[in-house]
Amino acid sequence: MIERDVDIASETKFRFVQRVKDEIRELVYDYKVCNGCGICVYACPVNAIELGPIHDIAVGLEMPPVTVDHVKCAYCGICFSLCPFNAFEFYINGEKVEKSYFPISPGGFTEIDYEKCTLCTLCYKVCPTGAISREVRVRREEIAEKNEGIEGKVVVDREKCNLCGICAEFCDVFRMVEKDPEPTDQMPYEDLLLNEEGCDYCKLCEEVCPEKAIEVEGKRIEYKIERVADVSVDNTNCSNCKYCEIVCPYDAIRTVKSIDGEIFTYEPRMYRCDPVGCGACIKICKHNKAWYVVEGKSRVDFNEDHCIFCGACENSCPYDLIGVKRRVYYTKENLSNEPWIEAWHSALQRVLDKKRAEEPERKLFREELREIVEEEELLVNERDPEKVRLLEERIGYIEKILKRAYFRKVIEKGNIEAFINGIRKATEK
Repeated sequence: MIERDVDIASETKFRFVQRVKDEIRELVYDYKVCNGCGICVYACPVNAIELGPIHDIAVGLEMPPVTVDHVKCAYCGICFSLCPFNAFEFYINGEKVEKSYFPISPGGFTEIDYEKCTLCTLCYKVCPTGAISREVRVRREEIAEKNEGIEGKVVVDREKCNLCGICAEFCDVFRMVEKDPEPTDQMPYEDLLLNEEGCDYCKLCEEVCPEKAIEVEGKRIEYKIERVADVSVDNTNCSNCKYCEIVCPYDAIRTVKSIDGEIFTYEPRMYRCDPVGCGACIKICKHNKAWYVVEGKSRVDFNEDHCIFCGACENSCPYDLIGVKRRVYYTKENLSNEPWIEAWHSALQRVLDKKRAEEPERKLFREELREIVEEEELLVNERDPEKVRLLEERIGYIEKILKRAYFRKVIEKGNIEAFINGIRKATEK
């Protein structure tokens, strides 16, 4: 016996549960993470997922971008595995399942080359999903050793400084002026400020600066710096937006997208774009931030470097100005001869083709009762010769009248009364 149920897991999460004998499967959906890309809608083999009004949701309507019919759901995990933004979680008998458990999982990833990485702040500051973390291991204020009674000076070579932010997270003498990263300008900082009040001119900042852009007139204390911070990537939260790769000045981080495709706008109709009153594409692209308002123009545009071709922007546009094509979905495959592997390959193809699963044709067979109806004898009345003669005679009168041009013009003008009087006179003779 199969039992299915649904409840609320938290303020933003729904839990869908299936119980079959000794196995319990749970699908947890976080509608605040979901951006309505619709990949799960196409991937679902039983059409249990429906797309909501994405435009209205993008501009402020508080409702889930997709809805799941827990009765139709097969709890196969395809939606969980192929979701590019991890809006789903999957559990079997209470244990959380990783995507690598399934036959197919997305192949996108972000990795750091620690031989090149200087442990600066740029990648984690620019990441829109918080997938990159930076844990500071030592700060100047935590070091007890200090210079006493020393006068000095801190100088920053602006030509060498690349605003990496290491010095600011190491010492309060430095402060970064932050700004919001944008698709056309990924840099999270616009300037570096100095406040030498409280500085003991220990010269440690000279060592943490990877560009040797800081010079300090002072005295080096004996403290040895081993490692200023640890930087890591959580690929379960990574949207493969490439912000980190583009902003990194050391080529130390690399991103591979799961999906390759094409995004475009229908230029002849772009006069209808209203980025001020609408801006749905900008708001819905919260994980990748590929869209922006073109300066000096009343329209939007995109940076394809940040796009993973999920299709949320296309779903959100009220005027159908955006098109997204998916060509390839790169995946990791656990090779298996299980019979259901074909269902996963079919799901991938539907995602690329933007087609929903075809439901099996249902036919209703029933026995039809047919009554046997006896044929009735067709009765034909005999013709009366006298009536036939009179009818032919009157038709002859009408034919003679219609040969005359006067009566044809009378009929064309709609003077039916004159036509009838002509027939009467002809029959009286």
